[in-house]
Amino acid sequence: MDKRGQAPGGATNVDRATEVDVDALGDRMRAVARAQHKFNVSVAHVMGLAPNDVWALEHLLADGPLGPADLARRLGMTSASATTLVDRLEAAGHISRRPHLTDRRRLVVAPTEQASHEAYAAIAPFLADLEAAGADLTEDERTVVVRYLDRVIAALRALGEADDTR
Repeated sequence: MDKRGQAPGGATNVDRATEVDVDALGDRMRAVARAQHKFNVSVAHVMGLAPNDVWALEHLLADGPLGPADLARRLGMTSASATTLVDRLEAAGHISRRPHLTDRRRLVVAPTEQASHEAYAAIAPFLADLEAAGADLTEDERTVVVRYLDRVIAALRALGEADDTR
């Protein structure tokens, strides 16, 4: 560093502080991903399910009925494995198989009210904590967080869509 606080190449201390902050954001996002995995394992345990079963329910509850092949693709598993998963969820009363609305040859898998109630009960404490964390932020802070998370989501989706084309 020279006397003006510049590192070689013209970066200032302010630039370095910004770099650390950006690195800290990446570190936090990786920590969120790890915590999300542990959270799903915990929710699965509370619901008496396997973690992949919880992922499947999450897709069904968020996006509505899906075909078993669509579910398999989203979960990165074979059709045979997805069929076994669907059988387990159906036996537990969490999903029902229904005819596809426009193609009688196909079936879709839909979450039951039981699944919705049990999933909500399992995550209600987390949702309350999430709401409290958001309430602690100013409107401007929430705007920045939402903008950042929207970009993270877009980056994750882009990677997922690129993987779908392989």
